[in-house]
Amino acid sequence: MKIKVAILVATCFSSFSFAIAPVSDVTGYSSQNAMEKQIQALTRLLETRNKMQIRFQHQLDEISREVSQIKGSVEVFDHKMNQIENRQRNLYQLIEENKTEKVTLALKESTSSLPPNEKDAYQKSVNLVLVNKEYKQAIVAFDEFITTYPKSNYIANAQYWLGQLLYKEKQREKARQAFLVVTQEHLTSNKRADALFKIGIIDEYLGKNASAKIFYQKVIQEYADSSAAKLATQRLNSL
Repeated sequence: MKIKVAILVATCFSSFSFAIAPVSDVTGYSSQNAMEKQIQALTRLLETRNKMQIRFQHQLDEISREVSQIKGSVEVFDHKMNQIENRQRNLYQLIEENKTEKVTLALKESTSSLPPNEKDAYQKSVNLVLVNKEYKQAIVAFDEFITTYPKSNYIANAQYWLGQLLYKEKQREKARQAFLVVTQEHLTSNKRADALFKIGIIDEYLGKNASAKIFYQKVIQEYADSSAAKLATQRLNSL
């Protein structure tokens, strides 16, 4: 009996030892395999990241090139715009100089028949506007001319100039009075249509729309073909 038990124990121990060895081998292999898989996965991640970094760098390089091109285009555009602005400034200056020369020449021709003192006074008043741009002094000069030479052939023009200057200085009530003198006392003046229109503008600004309409209608009725009539029609339609 003891011999059988001993044989059985020996057999079991042998079987147990045989079974343990393969389990240990399989477990070691599985751990190594898992580690290799992890290493491979990390390797792939690193490769992917490197590829993305390279791609991003290419994109950044491309964007940098595009920005440089845009910057260059903007600089070229700015240069061309500066050239255009300079040409326009020069052109406007030439036009202004030409205009001033023509007006001065016309004034010299138109005032040639005036007495010397009257001619000088009128020319001085006009020069204060067109040449010196001293509008407040011009108001005083035209006012003095009107007082000193009430029978002058250019009294209507002087009166209209006075209205224009007062309007520019925002003295609208006084400007209206100056224009009104042109419309009432100088019926044949070529400034009358413009004076009527300017009175309408002033009345409209002062909120006197009914009065403004009357003056606009006068311009349209009495000077239908004038530029003042076209402007008056536009203003009348907007009221």
